[in-house]
Amino acid sequence: MKLMSLAGGLPHYYNLVLNKLQHEFGVEVVVVVPSGNGATLGAGVFESKSGIEFKVIYAEEYTTYYGKKFFKGLKDLILQEKPDVLMVNWPYQLSYVFYPSWYRFLRQQNVALISKEIPFQVPSYPDAIDYYLRGGGITENNQQHQKSTSLLAYVKYWIVRESRKRFVNLVDAHINYLDEAKQIHASYGVSEEKVFVTANSPDTDYIAQQYTAIEKSGLPETQPYRLLHVGRLVKWKQVDLLIQATVRLKAQFPQTELHIVGDGPELSTLKQLVESLDANEYIHFWGGIYDMQELGKITLASGIYVLAGMGGLSINEAMCFGKPVVCSVADGTEKRLVKEGINGRYFESGSLESLEGVIAELFQHPEKITAMGLASKKIIEQEINIHTVLNNYMEAFKFAISHQNKW
Repeated sequence: MKLMSLAGGLPHYYNLVLNKLQHEFGVEVVVVVPSGNGATLGAGVFESKSGIEFKVIYAEEYTTYYGKKFFKGLKDLILQEKPDVLMVNWPYQLSYVFYPSWYRFLRQQNVALISKEIPFQVPSYPDAIDYYLRGGGITENNQQHQKSTSLLAYVKYWIVRESRKRFVNLVDAHINYLDEAKQIHASYGVSEEKVFVTANSPDTDYIAQQYTAIEKSGLPETQPYRLLHVGRLVKWKQVDLLIQATVRLKAQFPQTELHIVGDGPELSTLKQLVESLDANEYIHFWGGIYDMQELGKITLASGIYVLAGMGGLSINEAMCFGKPVVCSVADGTEKRLVKEGINGRYFESGSLESLEGVIAELFQHPEKITAMGLASKKIIEQEINIHTVLNNYMEAFKFAISHQNKW
């Protein structure tokens, strides 16, 4: 089986997943990425070409007449590579709607089509127009989309809704991370059998190997009052909220620390906030760390992993190293990973008081921190890991190939 994927870039964590898909599941993987800076990749996402075992093709990305990005020369690449499956994510699925000759070409070449998305911040069909008119959803800058009740806005969002309805029914299968995906797609007329909920995962085998390597050289001592955040430093991660909570917790629990690993456009602003709160002695910035063994040592030395805003895979990674997780509303993947009172705690989204209170309760009962950390590791080992996720991918690929829509 040969898979071609259209992607906005080469995030280091996903490269390992595709490597495993190729050498352990026998899928020949080809990834098409922008030859320049990808416009669809989030700010601060670390890309790497190191260790890639699959084929990468660089193609020119351009802005289409409908305002979204797409690649030039894809027909030639399809004829050259002859993939069995083409997997695309937002906004590349729109090409099936707005370039019908492209869609027809793919059908003539017997290429099975898969749409891959979380789907995060996607409203149901009946609610879609009102959702967008109300400014539904937030950006990486933690801002709501612009509200509007104009006729022009209504027409625009009608087109958005109908375009989604069209492309979700044109593809042969969907790979999604959320259990709610089945209901969301059903509202657009997609049958349940076409929706494969895979969850999301880094290469947990690789992380386990790094854990073992650290273990051989001696595990670092865990500091139960040390909080950890790992991820891109953008506004919707709400690291500023975590910093404020840490300062409050320091007054109650003098051993409180916060370690922040990551880089991004908000780094300077967050450092200034820490400076203004006179918290430099116990809030530490590590910068971006992408070596898993080094990151593992930092994680193992921490007590609690905290995701104050949006995010996803950092939860999996923290759980691989046996850490409890405190989070609220992330990108949806947390719903499968974090079980209230079992391996973590939820706080009210955006609430400083709630975040402080949840962490304080754990600080008051350090034995819970240990027990929840063990539960996290067990969930990764037994429920959600790279094997369960890629097995679901394979089911989706096989279904799409055997159930192709006819043009």
